[in-house]
Amino acid sequence: MKLRDYHTHSRRCGHGLGEIEDYVKSAIVKNLNEIGIADHFPIRAVNQDPELRETLKIASMEVEEFPRYIKEIKGLKEKYKNKIDIRISTEVGFYTPGGALSLQKEVLEPFMDDIDYILGGIHDIKWHDSPLILLDPSLASEIFGKYGKDKIILEYLNKLIKLVDTTFFDVIAHFDYYRMMYRPNKPIYSQNIWQKLLDLLDNIKNKGMAIEINTSASRKSLDNQFPDDKIIKEIIQRKIPLLLGSDAHKPEEVGYMFEETLEKVKKWGLTHLCVYENREQKLVKI
Repeated sequence: MKLRDYHTHSRRCGHGLGEIEDYVKSAIVKNLNEIGIADHFPIRAVNQDPELRETLKIASMEVEEFPRYIKEIKGLKEKYKNKIDIRISTEVGFYTPGGALSLQKEVLEPFMDDIDYILGGIHDIKWHDSPLILLDPSLASEIFGKYGKDKIILEYLNKLIKLVDTTFFDVIAHFDYYRMMYRPNKPIYSQNIWQKLLDLLDNIKNKGMAIEINTSASRKSLDNQFPDDKIIKEIIQRKIPLLLGSDAHKPEEVGYMFEETLEKVKKWGLTHLCVYENREQKLVKI
């Protein structure tokens, strides 16, 4: 079957390389059937701290750039309509189900008729009076020493539970991104935390959401994709829809390790991948 890459980033997100068209061309060369463009949604929609302006420039596009981003993809959809299907998306960093999400929805609302699916991603955690904790492996020793390893997974899952309960997102990006803090080792799950994760998967199933198989973990010095093999087996058992995403930040990363990863998960019983158009989910047989 022809494959689809639903998670790509261009220079518009501030830390990707190349134009969106470069990613489209790469997908065509690699004989992909579809490519989803999912540059990072403007963080400044929820964070206007002037001291962070330069930092945020390399984390996502500016709010005023978002309409131009949508317009550019629509133009490329028309230009390449006879060669590849292009899906319009954005990776929205989840912060809170309240005020932050409301502000993000305000920016998104004029373009909802254009968007095919919305990726929801978590890149940091915070609880009560804790500081904002970036899931950066360079901070792992300090963070684990202060809070313990279980606490990081626990609070990540608590935040992911809130993301799922909003029912706003279509796809969960890099499901177990907390693994970045543990590399090159694997996290060890306590019985309580593992059960919490399984309960979360049941809720995702009930909500009809999809989870991406994000192959970028192998580029980040982890031993396999997001989610880890153990979690993917649970996802397949529950028949939760899955799709493929490279999380490409360079055009040559489009479709990264798709064939090898797909062959592996097929052995665990995966028979379909899901696709999106106009925020409608459909299953396609592998």
